[in-house]
Amino acid sequence: MTLSQAQIDEFNSRGFVFLPAYFSPAEMAVLTREMKEVLKTPRRELVLEKDGKTPRSIFNMHAFNEAYGRLVRHPKIVGPARQLVGGPAYVFQMTVNFKAPFSGDQWPWHQDYPTYHHDDGMPRPAVVNCLLFMEEVNAWNGPLMLVPETHKMDFPLPPIDTTTTSYPGRWTPTRFVEEVARTRGIVAPQGPAGSLIFAHTNILHASGPNMSPWGRTLMSLTINALDNQTRGSRRPDYIVPSDRTPLEPLGEDCLMALA
Repeated sequence: MTLSQAQIDEFNSRGFVFLPAYFSPAEMAVLTREMKEVLKTPRRELVLEKDGKTPRSIFNMHAFNEAYGRLVRHPKIVGPARQLVGGPAYVFQMTVNFKAPFSGDQWPWHQDYPTYHHDDGMPRPAVVNCLLFMEEVNAWNGPLMLVPETHKMDFPLPPIDTTTTSYPGRWTPTRFVEEVARTRGIVAPQGPAGSLIFAHTNILHASGPNMSPWGRTLMSLTINALDNQTRGSRRPDYIVPSDRTPLEPLGEDCLMALA
């Protein structure tokens, strides 16, 4: 499967393209079942919220779970990713981010590429984030917010913040966010589980805390161009894998075969 030229143009101009209900409910049921099984066992890849018990993120499930290993090779992922990065590609990182009802914490405003460039040695932003809604995303459960066109902007490199949330990050100062949001606005795509956003890795984005009774789980799969491999990452292999195997698509029924 591939994106249309209009969708590619939208990605290039706005920094993202949103595809509601991109994966079927049956496919999402397979992924949800497998995710629940993985969470039953403590792992070093699992990051907890500040309370020390609520899951916040889990890294690189494709490396140890069959369903997620197939997901990264699904033709709905591989085809568009190759188009958007300009050729053969590999998985740079997968993260599933949870927002538990009433307690899911914020993700402050940031761009991903500065971290990939300065901390992982990624030469250029020839990389795409595939953001899959694992649960319905609505106005109340901490939807992902994006500032259109900011993938074309570079802000001063923020320092690593280890105190705002339970996972360290390079958060963009709010004075820059205010300036660009006033002119470009903020969008927060909403839709059912299975919806997907292809987002440029340099787009400014964030999400607020979840104060609703509904969970909001989102998978962020980062796919990098094969000729844009990172050099000398300072992060451990279970966070940024060293595997650079080129992605080859499986059949369209690759997830349903596990149903």
